[in-house]
Amino acid sequence: MTSARRLLVAGSAAALLLTGCGDGDASDRTAAAASSAAAASSAQASKAPDLASGLLPATAFGPDATVLALSPDQLRAGSGIVAGGPDMQITPESCRAAVDGTQPALDAFEDVAAQSATTGSTTTVQMLVRGGPIEDAVAQLADAAERCPEARLTAPQIGEATITFEELPVADLGDGAALLRYTTTIAAPDGSQVTVPTLVAAVEDDDRLLLLLSVDTSLGGAAPADPAAFAELLEQAYETQADALD
Repeated sequence: MTSARRLLVAGSAAALLLTGCGDGDASDRTAAAASSAAAASSAQASKAPDLASGLLPATAFGPDATVLALSPDQLRAGSGIVAGGPDMQITPESCRAAVDGTQPALDAFEDVAAQSATTGSTTTVQMLVRGGPIEDAVAQLADAAERCPEARLTAPQIGEATITFEELPVADLGDGAALLRYTTTIAAPDGSQVTVPTLVAAVEDDDRLLLLLSVDTSLGGAAPADPAAFAELLEQAYETQADALD
């Protein structure tokens, strides 16, 4: 499979957040993340603490992780890939909100900071956004499994894919938190099926939204990060941004 197809197979949020995780080294993290914060257009955002200072330190992802910054432009490019354009069909139509809920509309936010951490074939992505419509983001993610346990996507880039949503336990964090496992299944060119499980979580905290995602991009059907360990990392990420930005 091509690299673009790998991202699409991993599901909408995975592709959105993993785009641009390739070249560079850990030393790029601070400069690029700071650049994303400096691009904020709001005077209020510019007076607030640097959003990138609320990201987890590289050591939080383990000694073998390669940690890289993601710029807003890279995130927007990923959004363009996974949006599927006007030709994407979602069945049933009632599932569109659940699918769309896995990828925030970045242009609606004044400040964005993000990073990826890759160990082997597993990539974890953390993103902080501020100064935008965050009020419904957690509720929309939390309700996804109930509203839409399974959705079918059809688009020229990927053919047909199925996404299933499962709500998982999460601590009571900030002004609301949600954690989901969603699994994307797509037909490979040889006729077999490729299954990619993904963990995604969101926490609303005052005027900020924290997003955390873990996906295995080997396309071998391996499970992503253990849900309990992922939930612990989410708590650490929440506490880190609260300490730095409140």
